[in-house]
Amino acid sequence: MEITKGFGCKSDEKELIAALNDIFFSEEPHNNFMDLLPKLYKDKFNCGERNMILKEDGVIKAAIGCFPLEAVAAGRKMKIMGIGNVGVAKDCRRKGYMIELMNDVTAWMIEEGYDYSILGGQRQRYEYFGYAPSGNALHFEINIGNISRLRNGNTETTFTAREITEKDTELFAKINEFNEAQPYYVVRNEEDMLDILRSWRSTPYAVYDGDSFKGYFTTNCKGHFSEFKAVNVDDLLDFFLCAMKTTECESVAFTVPVYDTALCSYMQKICCGMSVCHVEQTNILNYAKFIEGFLAIKAQRMNLCSGTLNVLVHGYKKDEKLAITVDGKNVIVTETDAQPDFELDHLEATAFFAGQYSEKRLSAPSFTQNWFPVDFYAGQQDNV
Repeated sequence: MEITKGFGCKSDEKELIAALNDIFFSEEPHNNFMDLLPKLYKDKFNCGERNMILKEDGVIKAAIGCFPLEAVAAGRKMKIMGIGNVGVAKDCRRKGYMIELMNDVTAWMIEEGYDYSILGGQRQRYEYFGYAPSGNALHFEINIGNISRLRNGNTETTFTAREITEKDTELFAKINEFNEAQPYYVVRNEEDMLDILRSWRSTPYAVYDGDSFKGYFTTNCKGHFSEFKAVNVDDLLDFFLCAMKTTECESVAFTVPVYDTALCSYMQKICCGMSVCHVEQTNILNYAKFIEGFLAIKAQRMNLCSGTLNVLVHGYKKDEKLAITVDGKNVIVTETDAQPDFELDHLEATAFFAGQYSEKRLSAPSFTQNWFPVDFYAGQQDNV
């Protein structure tokens, strides 16, 4: 038996997609990767070249999708690798193929200089490769009963919604303006916007009051926004009523970054439910860049204590001896030879800097207690 490994090529795509559909959807024949993630698997995106593939005697038996993303955090460019479709053919399970490919992919990401990687999947399966729950977001729920009481029984609205289609090219520019106005955003090509909005089996809608554009939302299950933006938070009650009517449900739920202060401030006053949550599993490969970018976002939205924290991180990629300095709104992370205040292994560091809870953080200097977790976020439509 001849085993080969490496990134695929254009000629592998047809076989690759068929193999992935069989691995993931053999019991759900109506599902397929092209419908699930058109932003990655359409022919023009060359998914064959973006998959690390293992073959037995020339036949694809395992694959891991490696989909590069570019993002901006507080003006700082981030190089991200999204990992998806981690799969092994059923007749090749327990041969160690996933471990081999994940190790190869991680080594390649490090060599290529990626700052961090995101991945969705079973936690214990991927912690071995450096991934851990990360992020800082708020999850809100509101129902028609809440709105009825807020509006003295009136649940009528003049807002209407219509599905966004290929013809709505003028909307893609508006949606991209929303995207790039955020403190953190993943760079999107406007020509790919509809594929992005439709990914994860989502349906995107534009919301209007007459001819006036009021925002948009995407939904991939009843009563849940996978992404949305209202032009004005004062329109949200009408926006929600319109969405409920359009999707034939009596409530909506959504997760948003804590740095969207206008939305979070509005929702915490009226929601029927609110919780703090992680957003994605992350493997931080460049702690200096990750901390500086996402801590700078936090410094923009709230007052942080000034000071310097010296840490030694035994990262998945390498050891990093860092001096993290906050001075008002200025955040700087540099290499240092100073004695570390803290020494952290990779998973401890991920929890310390980007997790909702960290035992190590409890004993950190008091001036750092409002620094962490940093304001890291990963929106669903940009995940892979």
